Amino acid sequence: MSKNILVLAGHLDDSVLAIGGIIRKYTNAGHKVSVVCFGCGDEGFARMEERESVKPRFYAEAIAAHRILGVTDFVCHNYSDFEVDTCKEIYRLCMEAIRRVKPDVIFSHRPAEYFQHRAMARMAEDTWFQSGWACSADLGEPHFARALYQFEVLQPMPEATHIVDVSDTFQAKLDAWAEFKTGQEHLGSEFDRMEARARFHGSRIGVRYAEALSRSHFIPQAVSSLDEL
Repeated sequence: MSKNILVLAGHLDDSVLAIGGIIRKYTNAGHKVSVVCFGCGDEGFARMEERESVKPRFYAEAIAAHRILGVTDFVCHNYSDFEVDTCKEIYRLCMEAIRRVKPDVIFSHRPAEYFQHRAMARMAEDTWFQSGWACSADLGEPHFARALYQFEVLQPMPEATHIVDVSDTFQAKLDAWAEFKTGQEHLGSEFDRMEARARFHGSRIGVRYAEALSRSHFIPQAVSSLDEL
């Protein structure tokens, strides 16, 4: 049965860096992955002469990168990169995305990274919870996603609850990241870090490449039988 998957990301490239392999595994299996991000890439210039052109280039690269991963529903809400923070507008946009996509599972940031990622972690967990309420009717019908998983982008995740084998899709992740030519000047070494993280997580479960997740328990799981524990 086909599932709907939603990724709530701070910036145009976060979903690729974090869970590009998992996304490709989902789309390979026929599931629909929707990526909604907020930062538009406007701070991704390494030289002053690139300042005016960086945003449209970064966006075009993001479209191409996500196409490699099989994502056809990609939305960027065009906030400046440094504007991604906890606020009413982004909160409502997260709720709107959850109610539009009606995901079975949500993926987003963990709070142990820099402030924009910390903000997205908070917004994703809170709106996961509130999107199921009968409120804010203008944002769509209430929807409750079964689970929310947090991912790592730049900082290692020692407290992973789930490690996913992406050996078969890791090359697609690398190919997708290669589309972000604009960011290579300040994030070019991410190829090596990406592989090092994937090899490390893979070694924890006996595979070549893996990606780490931490399941959020912000909403507790209902247990009707002790056999479920």
